[in-house]
Amino acid sequence: MNIGFERIDPTPSYVLGITAASFAGLPWTSKAAIVTAFKTSLKLELRSTQRGLCCYCRRPLPSDPPATHLEHFIEKEAWSHFAFEIRNLALSCSTCNGKKNKAYALLCGRLTRRASKNVPNPAKVVRCPVLVSNVAPVAITSSADFRWVHPHLDTFSEHITVRKGYVFQKRTMKGHRTIKGLELNSVGRLEHRAAIEKLSLTTGPISLTIGLAAQLQFNSPSQVYMMAAEVIRGKLKGAQGR
Repeated sequence: MNIGFERIDPTPSYVLGITAASFAGLPWTSKAAIVTAFKTSLKLELRSTQRGLCCYCRRPLPSDPPATHLEHFIEKEAWSHFAFEIRNLALSCSTCNGKKNKAYALLCGRLTRRASKNVPNPAKVVRCPVLVSNVAPVAITSSADFRWVHPHLDTFSEHITVRKGYVFQKRTMKGHRTIKGLELNSVGRLEHRAAIEKLSLTTGPISLTIGLAAQLQFNSPSQVYMMAAEVIRGKLKGAQGR
């Protein structure tokens, strides 16, 4: 399956006269003109470099730029000084963004509960699952600092193979952690249901045939055959119920 791009290369640049330090004291949610312009410009550049695909699952992103997520690889809650660092940002779909947030929350919760066995009412333990060490790197320059496949620093196919039907197979431990942490092998089920719903809306055999042919880009012939059978069964059942 064509994954679209291996890594974000080249990494987008700040506009002339702007650096990460220019955002000092500004929260990510700020409505300041410099922040709004930065997000808008970066989304457009990343969409082009990422070929319109999610940095994690390689599914097509929504066509409407505001509907895409500027994902922080190192969570901004944990390390806010990386909030406006371009190499810490990539475009992701809402599914992967949500799965990554879930992995972060689960890890922090587990470590906090573990700490509570020794210290009553401990402060929340903050740990980023993507980092090798809980001490964040000074700069985002080395792939070795990360446990998950980094969108800017790692070559995706060296760690993960994507088969048709969005089946993700590990090639390295880093790939394994990324697949597990993002629950990437649940993506295939989501895409299958979305395809069935879309195909079920087609009217006439020609439209259905064209729709099924388009699915061959992402699914094997046997998977497309199963989709066709499911859609036809659904249409027949609907016709009988009228």
